[in-house]
Amino acid sequence: MNLYKVGRAIVSLYYRVIYRVRVEGTENIPNDRNFIVCANHKSNLDPPLLGLCMPFEIRYMAKEELFKNKFFGGLIRALGAFPIKRGKSDVGALRAAMKMVKDGEVIAIFPEGGRSHKDSLRRGKQGAALIAVKTGVDILPVGIRGTYKPFTKMTVRVGKPISLVSYFDKKLSAEDLQVITDQMLMPAIAELSGEKLYEDRNC
Repeated sequence: MNLYKVGRAIVSLYYRVIYRVRVEGTENIPNDRNFIVCANHKSNLDPPLLGLCMPFEIRYMAKEELFKNKFFGGLIRALGAFPIKRGKSDVGALRAAMKMVKDGEVIAIFPEGGRSHKDSLRRGKQGAALIAVKTGVDILPVGIRGTYKPFTKMTVRVGKPISLVSYFDKKLSAEDLQVITDQMLMPAIAELSGEKLYEDRNC
C-alpha cells in the first residue's frame, strides 16, 4: 500500500469521526478523469477533505511556504501536493498543472486563491479556467459546507461538470477567462457551498 492510500485511510477516518463528513453528488464524478476539481476554500483542512471525497488520487496546489520544512514538504508531496507562489503569476506551476492534466491526473484547484474569511466567496482567479481550456477538460465544481468544529456536520456537495468545449478552439483573453470564472465557475461553487458571491467585483 503506497503512502497516498495510507494517508487517505487515516484522513478519512479522522474526518468522518471528528467532522461527521457527508458527501453528496458522487454520481456527478466522471469516470474518465477528464476534468479538474474546483472548490471553495474555507480552511487549510480543505485539500485532504477533497482527497477523501474522490474515488481516486488527486493532486493539488499548495503554497510554497509549506514545502520549506523538508519533512512536512516531503509528506505533502507524497500525498499529491505541488508548490505554487501565491500572489504571483506562477507560470511554472500552471505549466506543471497542465502537464499533470494532460497525463491523465486529476488536480484540485481553489479558484479563490486563498481562504475566505468573510461571509462571501472571494473573487475567483483565472487559473482554473485557463488550465481547463488549454487542456480540453471539464471543471467539476464542489461546495464545502459547514465549519471545522469537532463533532459538527460537514457536507461536501459535488456538482455537475461544467463543459467549456465551446471555448477550446478559441483564443481567449484574460477578460474572457475572467468572464468564465465569474459567470460559470464561481456561481456553481456558491450554489453548492451555500456561500454568497463576492459583493465587491474588484476584490
